[in-house]
Amino acid sequence: MVSLLGQDVKGPNGQVVAQITNVVVDLAGQPRAVVLNYGGFLGVGRRRIAVAWRTLRFGPGGVTLALTREQLRSIPEVKEGEAMTMAVPPPDPAAP
Repeated sequence: MVSLLGQDVKGPNGQVVAQITNVVVDLAGQPRAVVLNYGGFLGVGRRRIAVAWRTLRFGPGGVTLALTREQLRSIPEVKEGEAMTMAVPPPDPAAP
């Protein structure tokens, strides 16, 4: 068993872009989103952002995110007591 909290998240290019700080579940206990610590340097300037669970891929190389660093920059910060806006994966170009 592996704990998700604190895990590094890599972007499509394989570089670490964030760390998982929380998992958001629905009333049935199914994961719907993760909250990530994103950006900053040495902890300064970090923001907490939410991404849909389906944007993540889990494999032997760790957790990978289907969003680029540029896409992550545009996600609004998660703030206590406010509605959470989460990023979703880009549409699949092969889908009809």
